Order: sequence, then C-alpha cells, then structure tokens
Amino acid sequence: MENIEMALEVTWDSKACTHSANCVKSLPKVFRVENGRLVIYLRGADDESVRATVRACPSGALRIKQEAAGERRSSR
Repeated sequence: MENIEMALEVTWDSKACTHSANCVKSLPKVFRVENGRLVIYLRGADDESVRATVRACPSGALRIKQEAAGERRSSR
C-alpha cells in the first residue's frame, strides 16, 4: 500500500496584509518577519495549525494556494 503525502502551499499578499501579526504570534516557527517581509517556513509544520492560522488572517492576505502532492512512500 502506498501513502501519498500532501503538503500545503501558502501564499502571502503583501498589498492586502494589514500587518496585524496574528500569524507571527500564532505560529512563530512558521511565520516570521525577516528584512521587513513575511517569510513562511512550512517544513515540519502541523498542517491543521497552519490551516487554522490562514483562516484566522483578518485581511485574507494569507491563502492556501493548493495542496501540493508530496513524495510517495510505501507503508509496509
């Protein structure tokens, strides 16, 4: 049996962002401000926590663009 892992892809619209920093406060290991711009580190992040943070974005600047197919792994 093969499991197909799905990975989130999150986008940020800098023009729509109201800089409330809810994402940074909610998940600081995932959402960080570097050199005045939001940087998103999804590697190792809990998908449901990321989804909840994106849904809570008051300006809608954060969006889940797609669920990108990850690598296939056999489970035995």
